[in-house]
Amino acid sequence: MKAEGLLLQAGSVSAGYEARRVLCEVSFAVSADDFIILRGPNGGGKTTLLRLMAGLLAVGEGCMERQSRLRIGYLPQQRHIDRRFPITVGEVVRSGLMAAKPWWRHTSRTLTEQADNAMRQLDIAHLSKRPISDLSGGQWQRTLLARALASQPHLLLLDEPDTHLDAATKALLYDILAREATRRAVVVVSHDEELPRRVSSHQLWRVEGGRIHVQ
Repeated sequence: MKAEGLLLQAGSVSAGYEARRVLCEVSFAVSADDFIILRGPNGGGKTTLLRLMAGLLAVGEGCMERQSRLRIGYLPQQRHIDRRFPITVGEVVRSGLMAAKPWWRHTSRTLTEQADNAMRQLDIAHLSKRPISDLSGGQWQRTLLARALASQPHLLLLDEPDTHLDAATKALLYDILAREATRRAVVVVSHDEELPRRVSSHQLWRVEGGRIHVQ
């Protein structure tokens, strides 16, 4: 079921890594119907902002609030993942479900059904037993997106999902994102001009110098 209303809100938040501040007193809100495209120079804070939204980075200063029981799907940049790890496509997708519910509420059948459904949506069900080391770039990106979608998140966070994809795979990805925009909130880092044309209602946020500028 799609969430309603405000999903998360930040007020004058600063965050970073150890002694290095990356985001400086940013304030923003993400609602259930939002499709937000993040742009800006390398090192401007886009990935840090996604990690902050995902709850993977602590708030240094300020206040961050999330809707109760908010489910978040996160797709990191490909270069942050070692594909030499001996694991299959199906195992990667199912791993995205482990945080969706307390362990005592998991059933093997439920996990399998949700993972299978996500793989069918991304047209990779036939790859479920294939090692991830054998995948093409497009197949791997769809595997990561299926993992992010498997828990049926209210908020989908994607960090440059269209990087290194050929034109056909990129077009498929944008069709998927346009469809998902009707089901959940999406925040995506992308510099491709085609994506805004595929999603009729969207916001453009420029993240630069640790600040957010809504365009």
